[in-house]
Amino acid sequence: MTDLSGQTDATREGVVLVALGSPVAPTEEAIGDFLSEFLSDPRVVDLPRALWLPILNGPVRRRRPARVLGQYEGIWTEEGSPLRVHTRAQGEALARLLPGRDVRVAYQYGSPNVADVFLDLARSCDVVTVLPAYPHFAPATVGSIADRVRECAGLAAAEGHRPRIRAARSWPSLAGYVDWHAGRILEEVSREGVDLVVFSWHGVPLRKAHGAARYRAECHATASAVMERVEAQGCTVAWEETFQSKFGPGRWLAPATIDTMAALPGRGVRSVLVTNPGFLADCLETVYEMDVLNAGVFRQAGGVSFRRIAPPDAESAARFLAQVRGALTPASGRPAR
Repeated sequence: MTDLSGQTDATREGVVLVALGSPVAPTEEAIGDFLSEFLSDPRVVDLPRALWLPILNGPVRRRRPARVLGQYEGIWTEEGSPLRVHTRAQGEALARLLPGRDVRVAYQYGSPNVADVFLDLARSCDVVTVLPAYPHFAPATVGSIADRVRECAGLAAAEGHRPRIRAARSWPSLAGYVDWHAGRILEEVSREGVDLVVFSWHGVPLRKAHGAARYRAECHATASAVMERVEAQGCTVAWEETFQSKFGPGRWLAPATIDTMAALPGRGVRSVLVTNPGFLADCLETVYEMDVLNAGVFRQAGGVSFRRIAPPDAESAARFLAQVRGALTPASGRPAR
């Protein structure tokens, strides 16, 4: 089979951009449906099923949708969920960069679901390229997508369809991705100086099933590469890393972003610039958790200026994804490093 360093007329390639997903509407019912699907994934919550599922289908499903409804209402746009709006635009931009490929957008949770989209592409394509919208590997994100792809590849094979599968695992040091974030930090610091740059990553539990050590190392690799680019341009600014979005009991990666924000003014930090390179699109964890909760805590503690760098625009994100696809090796499907 011809390798897709360039596509031939005889080779049909499907490309699926996979993001997490979100509720389809800012309603308790839609939020409950989303949470039920999301939190029933054993890659996300690795507690024993007999213990966890009654909790999920009982108190979590009954109480949490009402508790977070206002948060979703606050971030919703006229076009819908920010994550869906931005991911759809990224898919459209990626299709323009990859003419001749069948480019689709899918979600881990919700519709169009990655399982359905992958199966549809497997029935019509010689090659299916899977691009998770996550720069860093974690079992709950990239690992969960891989689980579904393996399952669906088996279903496709049973139907007689055996496309070659290429799937990205992680891309923490991708040049275009690192350069974009370094450029945005330089712009913000030159526009108005800051005391500290904070890289806030989505947290994971400190349990073996969640691969915290690898995930932390890949996040750190990104932050280090970005700040090396910044310093190479003659800009020296203090920076550190934190972790956000803790859910449920147990120990998670630390320090927690919200605890750090409460402590920074006491350390003399009056102006903070926050960046979230782990997010390819704005969502509840950026628009609400960062701009409302963390910004509020920082200011209440005496901080003066809280600024956040928004995720990349659709065209920039599509260029990153096209670079990731282009770096995939023919045999393993893992990106060259």
